[in-house]
Amino acid sequence: MSKKEVLRVADTNIKYDRTTDFVCLNDIAALQGDPRTHIPNWLRNITTLAFIEEWERSTNPNFDAHQFTLFKGRAGTGAFRVSVAQLSDLGCIGIYSKKGRTGGTYAAIEWAIHFANWLDPRFYLQTLRGYLAMQKSLYGLHATHKRFARELAAENHILPTSGAVSALPPEADVLVERHIASVEADIVNLAMWGMTAREWRTRFSQPDPKVSMRDFATPEELKTVSSLLVLSQELQQQGYNSEERLDRLTNRAQDLINHYCKTPDKQDLLTLSQHKRGWGRFDFQ
Repeated sequence: MSKKEVLRVADTNIKYDRTTDFVCLNDIAALQGDPRTHIPNWLRNITTLAFIEEWERSTNPNFDAHQFTLFKGRAGTGAFRVSVAQLSDLGCIGIYSKKGRTGGTYAAIEWAIHFANWLDPRFYLQTLRGYLAMQKSLYGLHATHKRFARELAAENHILPTSGAVSALPPEADVLVERHIASVEADIVNLAMWGMTAREWRTRFSQPDPKVSMRDFATPEELKTVSSLLVLSQELQQQGYNSEERLDRLTNRAQDLINHYCKTPDKQDLLTLSQHKRGWGRFDFQ
């Protein structure tokens, strides 16, 4: 987990990642018996499947509703079972399994609240209240940290852009300058996430045209972007062309991510964030 944060439900600590809003379902299930029984039974419930479908439709731009409908059509039969692996294979991003000391089944907060309500209405109310209390006490601090990293990356974005623009003739049109700035930004976008801003918007449409990939990045990713921008300017000054810079920045990106994600907590945060938003190329295997 990104922080050892917990929700308090029925006087019990429930592991929770406040950045991704993923909650440990095993901890909730343990409030009332064996989690190995409760979670599979909840997942195969027809009401749960309807909830999952609606959540994925409204949250996941890559959700294949047709395939999920075919899968859901098998519900109700005695042999029907649903696993986290099956949901992942169907492209669902609201649930995630991990191994290790903090392992278990983690799900988005809406899923956790739905599960708690299925398990026992008392746990539903306590989970909801615990989550609201957590947001009230902690969200502001995290937002400050992420805003700082975002602003640092935005300031460093000027470095390679200014070098490229300064090489243009004085009579260059402002549209040319904007194109140069876009190209420079996309060199780093490709090195970080393997796609340009336009490709990202095509695959993950956003209602707000001002929103960018970097608005969904973790603080560690934003620090990496900031470092890549500085490195890009240095390579530019040394005479490397765009393709050469992209190749070197792509190789360097993983090293920087490893540097900024030194702890298992930060590695888990990035892994969960990539899973939830549906894109990202970094792993720590």
